[in-house]
Amino acid sequence: MDHDGRVPNDRRPTALERFSGPLLLKLSRVPRWMLLVAVLALTVAGLLLENVLGGVLLLLLAAFLAWLAVLGWPSLAPVGRLLRLLVIGLVVYVAFTKLI
Repeated sequence: MDHDGRVPNDRRPTALERFSGPLLLKLSRVPRWMLLVAVLALTVAGLLLENVLGGVLLLLLAAFLAWLAVLGWPSLAPVGRLLRLLVIGLVVYVAFTKLI
């Protein structure tokens, strides 16, 4: 990292970035409103279902959010990193309360 927190453009992509490239390309072709609907559906279903299925859906949502956060981590400001960690942590907490 540079002194201002940015990752140099000449760095080599990580294994996760190489693996994620084709998946991100496919996601970029999906209309944005469909992704929003899918995330909202996972959220609402996970919160409304009072059984293990609700917890599993929320864990799937947390995994998706964590994947996106890890990929964007180098370019995020510290406040953006903190907010992403808080949201993912909250989703995981609620998921585990449903699983127990």
